[in-house]
Amino acid sequence: MKRKNIHLKRLFYYIGFLSVILVLIIACDEDKIGQYPTDGTSPSTITNIRVEALPGGAKISYDLPNETDISYVTCEYMVKGEKKVARSSIYNNYIMVEGLGEVDPCAFTLYLVDHSENKSAALAGSFTPLEPPYQTIFKSITMEPDFGGVVVRWQNETNALIGAFLYAVNDSTKEWEEYNLVYSTTTEAKYSIRGYNTDERKFGVKLIDRYGNLSDTVIVSAVPLYEKELDKKKFSNGHLLGDNYTSYQNRPIGNIWDGSLSVIWHTDPAGGFTPPQNFTIDLGIEAQLSRIILYNRGEHNSYYYNQHNIHYFEVWGCKELSHGINDPYWSGNDWQTEWVQLGDFEVVKPSGLPLGQITDEDKTVSDAGFEFIFESGVGEMRYIRFVVKETWARTAALHIAEVTLYGDDGIRE
Repeated sequence: MKRKNIHLKRLFYYIGFLSVILVLIIACDEDKIGQYPTDGTSPSTITNIRVEALPGGAKISYDLPNETDISYVTCEYMVKGEKKVARSSIYNNYIMVEGLGEVDPCAFTLYLVDHSENKSAALAGSFTPLEPPYQTIFKSITMEPDFGGVVVRWQNETNALIGAFLYAVNDSTKEWEEYNLVYSTTTEAKYSIRGYNTDERKFGVKLIDRYGNLSDTVIVSAVPLYEKELDKKKFSNGHLLGDNYTSYQNRPIGNIWDGSLSVIWHTDPAGGFTPPQNFTIDLGIEAQLSRIILYNRGEHNSYYYNQHNIHYFEVWGCKELSHGINDPYWSGNDWQTEWVQLGDFEVVKPSGLPLGQITDEDKTVSDAGFEFIFESGVGEMRYIRFVVKETWARTAALHIAEVTLYGDDGIRE
């Protein structure tokens, strides 16, 4: 496996990823903290400095003087020749330095600032951060051949928000092209680069963290397995006992395989269902399943990552049903001993903002659909059953715009 840098062809993807952070930084620079000066007397210095090195930064602890005219502590440090400033309230006895991209010594200077913006005498120190999360994650990246491309995996023990640029070589131009930009906070991440024929080609992955630090690129040559989008015209409602396939305002479950993102399935909020909620799709054909793309409801800002959109869910599969569809067997959990769990998934919001707050990047990612990779080598499946553990607003209803499934049904086109 080789590593090298690849030119980023679409910078606006991660510009949106950083926009929230940049706004906060600018706001910190522009907003004056405290009142206008009323005296010229500097406060005493802080004492008893303790430094704890952390991945990509440090926690700097200290003791504050017993004075009333003190406002905050500021820490100045340099990153790649650029001055950075971190601040902390006097209600804390520590300050955090974050976002360092390399394991290099970092010198810092601490000041205590009073209500008149007078600074104390400078107190200097230094530390060497531990390896930043994006570098640790980068070392764990693996790629292996899979349906229509490769499956990409990595470990993220700190659950840091990470972005991954996924690349493949274009058939026609033989040049690198950006396939997607995905985000993850999960401990064990799995994504795919899909949609390619079975010719050998190169695939690549580059990471970016929320501070704009970029990794090198992992590159591998692989021969993809055959994959196609399954025919939605063969799909139907599997409706096993206990499933929620109710319809609210004439928006039935069949709308999630009608090919239209503007027509949704909306369950009845008064239907009597509580999480976890199940629903089942009969694919109408047996197939080796590779992945699913989930399209949540968008339309208006109030729907994105909100209301009845799916947040956490599982997908299970089986080749044939062992009980009648109205057997009480399906209402409990016994059926899970016979079915195969294809995945336990989370819909990740790129910005990480609270419920009701979204960025343009959040909307772009949602509109493109959320892709999830199924466990491979589990055999042919005809039925898939969803177990929705939680919606974004933790509601009793569900709404979904569309689901698209991929795999190999044995029919070559």
